[in-house]
Amino acid sequence: MTAIDPDFARRVSAALATGPEALMAELSAFCTALPGITAATYLAVAPDNSVLHRIGTSDPENLPVGGFDPVDDGAWCRRILGEKRAIIGDTPDAMRPFIPETDDLVAMGYGATMCVPLVIAGEVKGTINLLGDTGALTDEVLAHVDSILPIAALIFTFRGISDR
Repeated sequence: MTAIDPDFARRVSAALATGPEALMAELSAFCTALPGITAATYLAVAPDNSVLHRIGTSDPENLPVGGFDPVDDGAWCRRILGEKRAIIGDTPDAMRPFIPETDDLVAMGYGATMCVPLVIAGEVKGTINLLGDTGALTDEVLAHVDSILPIAALIFTFRGISDR
């Protein structure tokens, strides 16, 4: 038995050789193939830890690349950046304590979210964020996502990725 599907490993290797956009696209394809997961986004933390910005997305119409959100003392930043722990909201009610835009996300058709900090050498460099149907974040889906987190962290090793 192999730790990673050999075809997936080949695609990831090719993506790594190409650049961060290719790697994000490969990981987004993996994640959105999971039952009930319909979008993946990637946020980078600025080198001075002052802002976050979306550097990749599988849903450019609703969740476009770009823009900046300040790092603040809100629940999302405290959990992700301070505690370095994931946010898993499998229902809109479970999302609301961390995501002020929950009603907007629900209006777009998203009823669950998972935001995972990607920590390198003790620092949160960015996040992978999944959105999907209410109830989609089953133990099986969470295990699949956990299995690719070390690969997702590689996005934030590309020079200048957090400066975009």
